[in-house]
Parts: sequence; structure tokens; C-alpha cells
Amino acid sequence: MRSATFGRGTVNLLDLVISISTAIDLVAPEVGGHQKRVAYMALGMAQELGWSAEKRQQVVMAGLLHDIGALSRTERHELLCFEDGGSDIHRHGKIGYLLLRKFRHFFEVADIVRHHHMPWQNGANAHLSEATHLLHLADRLDTLVLRDQPVLSQVERISRTVSCHGGSTFHPEHVEAFMELGQREYFWLDVASPSIDQLLRRSTQNFIIELDWDDLQDFAELLAHVIDFRSRFTATHSSGVAAVSAMLADMVGFSAEEREKIKVAGYLHDIGKLAISSEILEKPGRLSQAEFQVIKSHAYYTYHVLESIQGLEEVAQWAAFHHERLDGSGYPGRRQGHRIPLGARIVAVADMFTALSERRPYRGAACRKELASLMEEKAARHVIDRAVVGKLLERFKEVDRHRARAQAVAAEEYDAFLSNLHEGLISAR
Repeated sequence: MRSATFGRGTVNLLDLVISISTAIDLVAPEVGGHQKRVAYMALGMAQELGWSAEKRQQVVMAGLLHDIGALSRTERHELLCFEDGGSDIHRHGKIGYLLLRKFRHFFEVADIVRHHHMPWQNGANAHLSEATHLLHLADRLDTLVLRDQPVLSQVERISRTVSCHGGSTFHPEHVEAFMELGQREYFWLDVASPSIDQLLRRSTQNFIIELDWDDLQDFAELLAHVIDFRSRFTATHSSGVAAVSAMLADMVGFSAEEREKIKVAGYLHDIGKLAISSEILEKPGRLSQAEFQVIKSHAYYTYHVLESIQGLEEVAQWAAFHHERLDGSGYPGRRQGHRIPLGARIVAVADMFTALSERRPYRGAACRKELASLMEEKAARHVIDRAVVGKLLERFKEVDRHRARAQAVAAEEYDAFLSNLHEGLISAR
């Protein structure tokens, strides 16, 4: 299979996962870095336990993604209490499992994430994987570290707390590994370091999983679900944008490789919306001016999440510039004309076309005549690309059918996701 060679080099899965962990932190930036610290602590203990490279790699990725199912600020805060509690403590693990299991490289990771709040319970849960229990310890460890106090002054208290929960809450062997590792000052200083990203990347630089084109699109589709499933109003939006972007790219003469690349950009164009509160995304009416200003920040965050991934530099521009306008009236960079690459212009047209085709709480879907008129008017005013709009309108019915099919498939996946989540939560009671 071909490697995904975007511009320079290959795209490494772990590099992607670290950046996506950053995106998930946007939900609650005041508690940001939690997943990265958990991954780093789990890696240190796994090394202490003598685990294989493959096993260490799995627990690191699980650590980086373990809260992917907790996509509200309130839920993220509630999870940072040391004592697990509440009837919904396993809900985000179940959501994470349902999202992650769709990607073939995450089969084991999904299982680890699913049960990461299950205690050892004196061996009653020994049937769960070692990685699950190690992730549980690392996750709870991070909740014990107070960010407003010197970390080395907390070591005795944290070690005593963990030791007291050995056997009842945590796997005894993992507690032993932690007690050994916890004697080393550098470990704690690393955990408290603002450079945790660099430390984690350096510690995992030999964990290489190169993605082929199909894998990368599957991964991007998974992330689109993480973005879109936060709101029932936009549960299929990114799938529609990806499908229309790829079709328009074909019409304007993009190569097969560029079409695959722009499909990824379509799936990821709204990843910055992870920084937007669920209250705004779920608002049934029109947004206030203040709320719209918050929404505008998503394009900025999309760029900063994606541009740090080696090999996705062009995808980052195509995805993040989808609200830039040729007349300079767009955001976040007020780019004009030639400063907006053709790929971004295509995604912009695909995003507008898909959004206007969707029903929203405050309006219905635009009919063909309305949609064509709106897009022609914006093209005439040099807001969006006239040539791209012309290609779309030439084959309107074909493009619209393609969009509708893609969104219908995404809608089925969303319904199945909700059904599986409900069944899983009922059976867990």
C-alpha cells in the first residue's frame, strides 16, 4: 500500500495522535495537558515494568486519547477528581470506544480506553488488560498533582495515597513500578513541565506507524465524527464537505493524490470547533454577535492543530482557510485573492454548499434555485471562487446526489453510534 506522502515525508500515526490530543484539550483549556501527562506517566511505568515496545506504544496512544469521549467542559472537570464516582463515570470511555474502534490501528487502544475507570478491585477485574489497569493508575495519578504548588513538595503525599489504594484500586505490580519511578525527581519535573509535548515526542520518537492513503482518510473520518457528533444539528456535515470537496477537485483538474488530500481537508475543516462550547454549537436559534465571534475562532484552531503535523502542511491550509474570502472579508487571516490557495477555495465552496443544503433549527434546507442564486451572487461579488462555483452548478444534480449519499451514510453511522451507546450504558447498570 502507498504511504501517505503529503508534501514531505510520511505521516506518522503517533504524530497525528499527539496533535489530536491537543485538539481535545481545546474543550477545556484550563485543564489542558491532562491526556499528555497521563500518556507520559503510563509510558514511564510501562518501561519500569519491562513491557515490549508494541505494548508501550498502545498504552501511550490510549493515554493520549482516553478522554476523547468527554467533549464538554463540565465533564472534563468532573473527571479530574481522584475518587471515581457518579453513575456516568464510564460514559465517556464507552463513547471513546465506539469512536476509536472504527479505525484498524485503534482496535486495542479502543478496548483500553473503554474500561480505563475500572479499578483492580483486589483482582476481581483481572480479566481486563494490563494496559487498561496501568492507564487507570496514570489517569488517577494526574488528578493528584496540584498545578498551583511545587510538584516535588507533593511527592510524599501522592505516593502515600497511591500506596494506600494498591490492591483495592490499582494493580499491585503497577503500584510497585510507580513507587520505584516516583523516587526519581526528573519524573515529577517532567510531568509538571510546560514542555510535556516535546518530552513526549522525544520519548516516543521510535514509535513509527506510517499511514497509507486509506488509513489516513479513515482516521480523518473518525475525527470528523468526533467533531460532528457533538451536535445533532451537524452530525453529518464534515462527511458532506469531504465528498463535495473531492468531487469539485476532480472537476477542476486536481490529480488523484490531490483529491485524496482535499478529502482529508474536508473531513478536518472544522476540527477547531472542539474549542467551542456545546452550548453554542447546540443553540437552536441564531447566534448572537458575541457567540458568532467565538465561533469564528474555530478556523484559527483548525490551522494550529493541523500545521504541526509533519506532512499535513498543505492540508492544514486547505482546511483552515475555508472561511477566508477572495475580497478579504473572511477570517481568521483576512486573506485576499491569490493568498487563498485553490484547495481552500474548493473547501470553502463545498462547505457553503453543504451547509445551505442542510436543515437547521432556525431555517430549512435551501432549494436548488435558492442555493444556486445565493452561490452565484457570492461568486459575482468576489466572495467565493467563480470558476469553482461554475463547475458545481454545471453538474449540480450529480454533486448534490453525491453529497446526499455521503451524508446519508454518516447519518446511519450516527444513529448506530447513539444506539450502541444507549445499549452499552443500559447493560452497564
